[in-house]
Amino acid sequence: MFDRAWQRKNGPRRTFFSGARVFASLLAVLFVSHWVCVPLEAQEDQGQEPIAYIGHGAFFDQQGRQIVPTEEFVEQAQSWYRKRLLDRLSEKSQVEFFSFERRLQEGLRRQGQERLIVQQRALDWLMARSPLTPTEGRIQAKLNALKHFLTAKLPTHDDLSLLRDLEPFELDKELEARLKLAEFASGGRPTRLVTTNDGQDYIDECVSHNVPIPPPIGVLDPAGLVGWRSLGFIPQSEQFIVGTPAEVRVFQNADGMCIALPRYTSSSLLSVLLDGVICLSETTSKVCFWDNQMNGDDFTFASGDQIPIGVPDLTVDPLGRYQGGGAEIEFGPGGICTDCHAGENPYIIHPDSNLGGVFMGNLNTTPLNLPTFGPDRYDPIVGASWPQNQTSHAQALVPIACGGCHQLGGSGGRFPHLASELPGYCNTILKFAVEGRTLPAILPTMPLGSPGVSVTDPAVVTFRNWCTSAAATGPSNRGDPHLTTVNGINFDFQAAGEFVSLRRAESGFELQSRQTPVLTTFQPGPNPHTGLASCVSLNTAAALRVGEHRISYQPGLGENHRMELRIDGRVVSLPQSGFDLGGGNAIFMTTVGEGIHINLADGSSVIITSNYWSSQGYWYLNIEVLNSPAREGILGHIFPGQWLPLGPGGTSFGPLPVSLATRHWVLNQSFADAWRVTPATSLFDYSAGTSTASFTNRDWPPRPGASCQVISSNPWPGGKDRKPVQPLSLDEARRLCRRIEDQTVFENCVFDVAATGNAEMADAFLLTLLARQTQVP
Repeated sequence: MFDRAWQRKNGPRRTFFSGARVFASLLAVLFVSHWVCVPLEAQEDQGQEPIAYIGHGAFFDQQGRQIVPTEEFVEQAQSWYRKRLLDRLSEKSQVEFFSFERRLQEGLRRQGQERLIVQQRALDWLMARSPLTPTEGRIQAKLNALKHFLTAKLPTHDDLSLLRDLEPFELDKELEARLKLAEFASGGRPTRLVTTNDGQDYIDECVSHNVPIPPPIGVLDPAGLVGWRSLGFIPQSEQFIVGTPAEVRVFQNADGMCIALPRYTSSSLLSVLLDGVICLSETTSKVCFWDNQMNGDDFTFASGDQIPIGVPDLTVDPLGRYQGGGAEIEFGPGGICTDCHAGENPYIIHPDSNLGGVFMGNLNTTPLNLPTFGPDRYDPIVGASWPQNQTSHAQALVPIACGGCHQLGGSGGRFPHLASELPGYCNTILKFAVEGRTLPAILPTMPLGSPGVSVTDPAVVTFRNWCTSAAATGPSNRGDPHLTTVNGINFDFQAAGEFVSLRRAESGFELQSRQTPVLTTFQPGPNPHTGLASCVSLNTAAALRVGEHRISYQPGLGENHRMELRIDGRVVSLPQSGFDLGGGNAIFMTTVGEGIHINLADGSSVIITSNYWSSQGYWYLNIEVLNSPAREGILGHIFPGQWLPLGPGGTSFGPLPVSLATRHWVLNQSFADAWRVTPATSLFDYSAGTSTASFTNRDWPPRPGASCQVISSNPWPGGKDRKPVQPLSLDEARRLCRRIEDQTVFENCVFDVAATGNAEMADAFLLTLLARQTQVP
């Protein structure tokens, strides 16, 4: 059905799925060679980004190792970012850049660090004209940090100990004068992705949320009430970032607490390189951030100087310096604060770290009684491109070794949702807390009482592995339900009823699916993952919770059995422009076929395509999930040594049973019942007199080897009076599915077409794959 309509409009499908790729490649080559005046080196595969993330003036690679920015490293990093930013410029802007670069370098014969400083100014120009996206925002922060580091003499070789005492770099006067010329200014780069507050407006916003505003940096008070109180220094063997001494200072008032962490340029303690400030409201859980940055750049100050918060005050600092906050530091060189400062509380506290008589784990106990936690999960007031610390890691998936402290109300608080979007927290904070580091030595501090012992704990290893992968791109629930889990494992699940396909409990997102038996004379072969030869079902309805809305996509409740979209129980006809669900969520009709596409605020998408089985008179669905951080449900993560996703609350179904009868029972009874929806949890809409029980059949599928032609109860649309469908031969099924290039999807297509005898099911597979490729922006 779909194939014939598609071919009338576009020609044979084989052309699209094979020849189109060649044509697209040729078109891209012609376009680049004819229009884009970019050096070939700018189009080469660049490999991994040299700086994965930054924090407190330090640079880290993709494995969380701290980088020593030698001349060689800075040269390589500049080259990578130059290529990256060039690729994103228009042809006109590229021509302008090459002209700017020639004029900037004209007559200069600079070597070593001075040459790097000149190249950095060219990068400033590129960055100022790059598109405003979160990725480019992170790059700007990294380039600003590089630029700041170039003001000190670069280390001569890769030795972290060289970072502990840095000397200023004296720039040649002639070069300094050239860089100050207006024509070589970097240009007006906006400093934020969206309009947010800075300066006094940011202070006012923080005050409106009962966040304490601290006194100027450098104003001291032994009690920590009208000035800053020093609690001592973090032992260097327990610092995540190797560098100079780091002091912990606190300030407290009726609204809450602030912690400052001045990091000195050397052991002499004469000047401060970086000084971040985090203030937590004791009543609202809101948090504000400040740092020694002004107008996108940071500054070093003498340890005795007083630096006001948020706005300049010449009576406090005659030089007009101040601690920037809010939007002003969003793309600053200090890094992305909420990348590392994530979880239940805003502070990175190792309980057993001795500050010199005060243990960090005792800050919130007598005699200090400092509020390190708010009443709720801490809520940062930061720029839009920073992580917003909205959700926790699913508690059911937290390892036992960590769960004793890291839970709601526990001394450690809940973990942030672990994913590659938090490289600082994952690759530095969590990594070094669990395993420490050898050179220079950083001692592991977790778990308490026996730090370092959980390095090889399989549950902890899996837990940490979630840090190294992006949100899952492959979860799907297709055909005679062939499931692909969030970690890419394929297995069949043919139970009948309504189930939780995927959920992220901490954000409220949930996807449910309805599976209906198919009566057939087909005798299926065993599934490669489960080893079970099972009678089949089909997805016939889906429902979701998105933000504050309940959405169902299912056949009509009356005599009209066409697919209906309902939002909060009401039938909705979507306009071409889609419908705003609020909170950054939106729903559209699919751009191909008939179905819906939902874009979620966290960047994930759900695509549901519907297909009509004309000989049987009902609709069936394929469900695709893209870029989702959710990990629970029948599509959830399968741990090493397990054969199925965990159940609710972390229930394990163990390794693959030896007995086929036991496998059948565990999969279709124990696992199925664990994820069945209940009348209280169902998101579907029902006609009068029906409920989720009306679609539940615990006897389906029958035991392996039993007939697939008889059903013991009557869930719609299958029933005792429906005649079994006649299968197609495997050869015919392979012919119909031959256009599918992915081997796993091809094999699933062959299975489904043969089992159901429905030739149009091959079109349904092609449709859902095409919908993934052409998702609504």
